[in-house]
Amino acid sequence: MSYNPYVAAHRFGLGSGAEEIKIISKDPKSWLHNQVKSEIDTSLKGSFKNTQAITKQVIKIRRAKTKERKQLMKAGFDLYRHEMEMRFKQAVATNTPLIERLTMFWSNHFAVSLKGKPYLAALTGVYEREAIRPHVLGKFSDMLLSVVEHPAMLAYLDNVQSIGPNSIAGKRRGKGLNENLAREIMELHTLGVDEGYSQDDVIEFAKILTGWTVRPPKLFGGGGEFEFIERIHEPDKRVLLGKTYNQKGQDQGIAALNDLAKHPSTARFIATKLARHFISDDPPKSAIKKLERSFLNSGGDLRELTLTLINMPEVWEQQLPKIKTPYEMVVASFRAVNAPIKKVGFKKIAQSLALLDHLPFQAPSPQGWPDRADDWLSPNAMINRVEWCHAFAQVMRPKENPLELAQSVLSGVSSGDTLLWIERAPSPVDGLALLLASPQWQRR
Repeated sequence: MSYNPYVAAHRFGLGSGAEEIKIISKDPKSWLHNQVKSEIDTSLKGSFKNTQAITKQVIKIRRAKTKERKQLMKAGFDLYRHEMEMRFKQAVATNTPLIERLTMFWSNHFAVSLKGKPYLAALTGVYEREAIRPHVLGKFSDMLLSVVEHPAMLAYLDNVQSIGPNSIAGKRRGKGLNENLAREIMELHTLGVDEGYSQDDVIEFAKILTGWTVRPPKLFGGGGEFEFIERIHEPDKRVLLGKTYNQKGQDQGIAALNDLAKHPSTARFIATKLARHFISDDPPKSAIKKLERSFLNSGGDLRELTLTLINMPEVWEQQLPKIKTPYEMVVASFRAVNAPIKKVGFKKIAQSLALLDHLPFQAPSPQGWPDRADDWLSPNAMINRVEWCHAFAQVMRPKENPLELAQSVLSGVSSGDTLLWIERAPSPVDGLALLLASPQWQRR
């Protein structure tokens, strides 16, 4: 079986330039295997790492008066833009683009968005770096626990407001459960929709997760980190999906999360999402079954699951089944021409992503960004893509016709018509714009 270098570079990676595609072409599968074997750099150069300080700021925003709140919000969005820039630079410059794609995939699976909750802006970048990136080749159960313990997720899905009705604090305050986190973990993160659980299971799981919260800031230091607080935890045993959990305190939640992470429905749900992302919008059942089996046999080992994907013939058989998201298109375009980001300026890049409706950490709901072509290919969206490609080409201002570049970066997928259009373009700028707007480049 032949392995298309374009598939390796774009479906598994984030695009490539002429020099990198030469390396990939020698052995596309080995190029991917080497990335899976590599150690993950969990930091992003220039990123702010003090999560507790950021969380304290988020809490202050919610408590502050109007004037102070505006100042704190501005500081939060400044940090958000900085984190977004560091993330973009990493995607453009990395020599392990598969790791970046996996990070984006899992970050979208466990989406935290500032839509509707702008005070979370400062936390979104650090959430991806701490809860997602370190675990993309680890155990799914570890990633799930890391996500649920992170202040960003606890605040986004309101578990910081969830108090056991029969807990010490619940009896005193007369406050009760918030089901959001429990419901979304089951529906969006593990089992999937309509997978054999009831509203009673959601309530029981919400009770299990009471006490999982963020430590309030103290007057003199401390606070702002995850903490399990016993006095707001619903006491006694719980029954979830027919299993009784007798553990005390936080151990009860950890046990329930571990069981959800290894559940057969979770394996099927994760396998389906991975197959949809890496194969096609409607992936073959055979591929889903292989991924499901790999997930179950490995105990949710994501390194093994990724290797299974790379080795599956179904991934390599279809030529260009997936549409690039706007973010992927922009990153791939920079990688194709080896463009320095400073030539454009990240402010303009962010404006472009906003126009294309794909700013990081601004998914429309906890479900994350959609992963089907129909959701990205409205007439207006296509016009915006074409206009962006031409504007990008004008900024790059190539001096020579990009036909040679097209022949390289479209290796294995170029059509005679596309190459002819580029060759006959009235200017190098028009030629580059045609390359980036071509049906082949827009797909992966």
